[in-house]
Amino acid sequence: MLQVTLQKQLAKIRRQARKRAFRVLRDGCGCFSLIDIKVEPPRPLLGCDHQQLWTIEQVLYTPLPEPRPRCQCMARLSDPAPAVEEVAPVEAPAPAQAGRGQASYERSFQQLIRLLQERGGAR
Repeated sequence: MLQVTLQKQLAKIRRQARKRAFRVLRDGCGCFSLIDIKVEPPRPLLGCDHQQLWTIEQVLYTPLPEPRPRCQCMARLSDPAPAVEEVAPVEAPAPAQAGRGQASYERSFQQLIRLLQERGGAR
């Protein structure tokens, strides 16, 4: 059993506890408690209430597990975009032709159909 002969030793243990967000408190009977200060209200760590100092020391100096690696956002692989073929631009009707009405729209529609058929035949 470890006796607290030096305040230096207790100070080292308390400093290590502070690094892990704990506090070491001495109770009235000569035992110690390891208090978790991350939770509200602060309460003793399970199994570390009214323990000898050497037990508290073992808990504090046990190495922590490795932290989990952070999730890295990965680019999603998708199908490559299809190649775009050059399409001949559709000629807009001249302002003089716009007054003709339905005939100019029919002509431009037929021209569009013809271009689409040529494009489909090329494949």
